[in-house]
Amino acid sequence: MTVAPQLPAKLKDKLLTNTNQKISIYMFLRLGTIATFQVANYKLIIWATSSAINGNGQYADKVPLIDFNTFEAQLTLFYLALAQKNPEFTKSQLTLSDFDIIDRPNQELESFNSHRPSHNGYLAEQQMLLGVEHGNLKEFNDNYVKFMDEGNFGVLATSDLRSKKNITVAATTLFTRAAIRGGMYAENAYDLSDECIKKTELKQNITNVYEYTRTIGERFVKNVAQVKRNNIPSLVYRAQEYIYDHLTTVKNIGEIAQSVGCSKSYLMHLFKQTTGISIIGFLTSQKILSAKQLLLFTQLSIHDIANTLGYESTSQLSRIFKNNTGISPLQFRKNQNL
Repeated sequence: MTVAPQLPAKLKDKLLTNTNQKISIYMFLRLGTIATFQVANYKLIIWATSSAINGNGQYADKVPLIDFNTFEAQLTLFYLALAQKNPEFTKSQLTLSDFDIIDRPNQELESFNSHRPSHNGYLAEQQMLLGVEHGNLKEFNDNYVKFMDEGNFGVLATSDLRSKKNITVAATTLFTRAAIRGGMYAENAYDLSDECIKKTELKQNITNVYEYTRTIGERFVKNVAQVKRNNIPSLVYRAQEYIYDHLTTVKNIGEIAQSVGCSKSYLMHLFKQTTGISIIGFLTSQKILSAKQLLLFTQLSIHDIANTLGYESTSQLSRIFKNNTGISPLQFRKNQNL
């Protein structure tokens, strides 16, 4: 049986032939990630489809709509529910390093005309790096595909593999700096960076540069998250997470307090005591940071930016922005354009 009725017949037959009680995972260029396993007399094929991205013209690759760790966790739960026992995986598959590639020939690097970096590329990069800095996996993954799709990579080498390695090294450098800003010790961040780059240099093939690079980014995100969890109380950390995840829609402190399961007054006291800034001040600072990015890297009007960030009016955004920066949003944009 299969959850993917449009799966090519020859591929389906080949997958089913190799199916047994252990979960096997495969990655495909055009289809996404597929897992197979057998329970009793039933052979199952689980298909996680992909989202196509073009990497600003440099590559035509696909990124799974869910990350590998989520896919693995969902497979584990599904298998456990059906078989009433924990599944077995092939270790090499779980490292994301040795997928059994069936339909992916080696890509040849295409020639492209040079182009100027886009504003959207810079915005996508900054939003993605904030996910690393915040130690927020959802924020990182939500913005990662946009970053890779808009990224200004250029032709980094004449060899396809060398170019992909260079993209990975460049992205790892960005992750490292963002992780340090997020509170990860510099020495630990650079050690992790060195480890990732050394492993990249040893690779003979990088099947999907986007997914491979994302797994590196997630390692930095998780390290930053661990540092933050160790340094601040759980309630404060979860409140910050809620603000990052609902920045454009959060209405008041009561909503945040309800999400973390405590009273409004206690959360306000604990947040200020822990961080040195009120929770409203923290929320405002994050909105102002987003407003600056939108002013710098998009052509959105002040009215549209106010709507995007959940402000009731342009005047409300302008007043709060000026109180925090000393100038109006329009003046900030003009100053940067100079």
